[in-house]
Amino acid sequence: MEISFRSLAFASKIVVAIFVAYALSRNLTSSIKTTKTKEGISTSNFTNASRLSSGHWEYVDRVADTFPPYTYDHNVCMATALHQGDCNKTSNYCRSNLMNWNYIGKDNEPYPRFDVDGFRRKMRNTRIVFIGPSMIRQSVQSLVWALGFKNIAWNTTGKDGCSATRMCVNDVKSNITICYQFMGSMATKIYHEGIYTLNHSLRGFGDSSCLLHDESIAELNEFDVVFVQEVAWWTNLHNLLDSPTSPSEWVQKMVPTMYYDAMKVLLSKISQQTKTVFVLGQTGIPPCVNKTGPELFSIDKLPTKFGWNLAPKLWDTALALIQDEGLNVQVIDAREPLMQSVHAHPSQLSNRDCLHFCMNSAAVNIYIDMYWNEVFSSYHPKHLNSSKTKVENS
Repeated sequence: MEISFRSLAFASKIVVAIFVAYALSRNLTSSIKTTKTKEGISTSNFTNASRLSSGHWEYVDRVADTFPPYTYDHNVCMATALHQGDCNKTSNYCRSNLMNWNYIGKDNEPYPRFDVDGFRRKMRNTRIVFIGPSMIRQSVQSLVWALGFKNIAWNTTGKDGCSATRMCVNDVKSNITICYQFMGSMATKIYHEGIYTLNHSLRGFGDSSCLLHDESIAELNEFDVVFVQEVAWWTNLHNLLDSPTSPSEWVQKMVPTMYYDAMKVLLSKISQQTKTVFVLGQTGIPPCVNKTGPELFSIDKLPTKFGWNLAPKLWDTALALIQDEGLNVQVIDAREPLMQSVHAHPSQLSNRDCLHFCMNSAAVNIYIDMYWNEVFSSYHPKHLNSSKTKVENS
C-alpha cells in the first residue's frame, strides 16, 4: 500500500501539541539560566527559546522547495569523505527522497537554512574545529559539501597512542580553515571505590584523554571557534570496561562523574581563550527499520543497545557542569528534530544503524542550519585573539 507523506505530515501537526506537553514534562529540553563569569562576560547558555523546539517535519513534493544545501552525489562523497562508510551506507541503504522534508519551527515557519554566502562573509579568515564522535563528523561533511567542495585531500594529523586524529581543509574563497577532530571518551584520573578500580585507559582505541593535556588545549585555543559534541563513546563504557575489579553496574554509576570531570577540564580551559559551543545532538533511537517518515519520540523508550538510554543523564551532566562552573560556553540543542528523524537512518543495513544519518537527508543538515542560525550568523571576535588566522595546509 502506498504511503501518503502529506497525510503523515498532517498527522504530525495534530499530535505535536501532545508531544510538546510531554516533552516539557519529561524535561527533554532542559534549560540553563544565564550566568556570568568572574570577568563579567555574559554567558548565554541553552534555553528552550530556539525555533527548533516544539517543531515538526513536513514532507514537500519538490525537493527544490526545501532549498537543500547540496545535492548528494556518491562520487563527490567518496572524493571528499572524512569516512567512506558514510558514502557507502547512504548509497546502498538510504531512500532517495530524504531531502524532501522541511523542519517547521515553533513559529510555524520553515527553519532557516544554512547561508553559504553569509557564512563566508562572517567567518572569513577564521579557523573552526569540530571535535567529537561520528555524529559531528557527519555535520562537517555536510558543511564542506554546502561550500561546494568536490574533491578534498584532508590534511591529517594525529598523536601516537591517542585517539584524537584531526583532519582539516581550507576554504580558499574565504580563507576559512575547517577541521574535524575525533574525540572518544576521556578520563582525568584512575577512580577507586572500595575494592573497585576504574582505569579508563584500558579501553584502548577510543581513549582521547590526551586532549585534556596542556599541549592539546593550547592547540585548540589557536582556533577561533571550537564545537564540542560528546556522548556516543561514553554510553557503552560499562560494557567495555566490565571486569571483576570494575563490574559493569559500578562503572555505569561512575561514568557521569568521569564525564563531568573530563568535560570540566576541556570546556573550562578552551572557553577561557576561544569561542566554545557545546552541541546537543542525537543518540541511537528505537528500531528505525522500514520507517518512511518522522515520528514523535520519548526518552523513556531509548534502547539499551550500546547504552544509548544513558545519553539523557550525560546531557544533563554537561548542562549542569556549564551552569555550576559558570562557563562561557554556548549550548545549542538540535535533539528534537534529530530524534524525530527515525526515517533518515541507513536502516536497511543488517545491523540496523539507527544512530548515524543518511548523508542525503534533511535531518543531517539540521546541524549546519543550526550552526548558522545560532552561532555563525552572529559571530563577532570580541575579546578573542584576532591573530588566530593560521591556515592548515589543504
